[in-house]
Amino acid sequence: MPQKEGAAMHKGSGASTPKKLLVHFVMLTIGILLVSFSLWLVYLTYFKVAHRTGETLAKKAVSRLDMIYEPFHGADESVLAGSKSKSWCLKCHEDLSHSKSKEVRGMLNAHSFFMACEVCHIAPREGERFEYKWIQRGTSIPLAELKGPPGEYGGTIIPFKIEKGISRRLDENPEALQLLDESATHENDEDLQKRKMRLNTDIHKEFSPKPIFCDECHRENGPLDFSQLMYSPQRAQLLTFGEGANVIKQYKDFYLPSLMRNARRER
Repeated sequence: MPQKEGAAMHKGSGASTPKKLLVHFVMLTIGILLVSFSLWLVYLTYFKVAHRTGETLAKKAVSRLDMIYEPFHGADESVLAGSKSKSWCLKCHEDLSHSKSKEVRGMLNAHSFFMACEVCHIAPREGERFEYKWIQRGTSIPLAELKGPPGEYGGTIIPFKIEKGISRRLDENPEALQLLDESATHENDEDLQKRKMRLNTDIHKEFSPKPIFCDECHRENGPLDFSQLMYSPQRAQLLTFGEGANVIKQYKDFYLPSLMRNARRER
């Protein structure tokens, strides 16, 4: 009798083994699926979103850099064009006449290729009336409109002084130009040298001891009316309140980072 019961029990345990294996397999499969699902959620929540966020930020950064490094006044071609019809002041003072301040000289020299020197160096005195116009390069013809990207309008900003209803262009002096031409062929002429000294004094008497600084124009109610100069409303707003104008307003002295200054001293 005991042998029969033992055989029966052995038979029963053998039959239950496949069921147990099936249960374990199902549980293991469910566990693997749950773990896989959890890992997938973690990936979606942290890694994929972070990757997309980083990608988005990178694209924005590149776009921002494009905006920052886009020429504010224009491309090199406009500078070359401006140098061909430069102010007659530069016949004596050279093309890159601003050289004292290393921090701002590049910005100041860049202005001389699209505006007459007299815009900054002859400030309206009390009671005087000035107006500023875009004049086609090398002519006396005002521009009808501004075409093309900034800096490539094909003209120069010229100051005019209004006296008794007559508009006088301040960047022209026929006598000075004639004298400069004569100097090239009559350098040792004593009378010519005397005329040059007299004319030099006469030319500079209208010039202001202190030139108009950038933030005096790039603000509201400054000497230059950017809307009257035919800039678009957006461009006029940028020239008055834009990033460049704000930097100029905050820092009349432009400082290099100390690291760069130290490196320059070590050279």
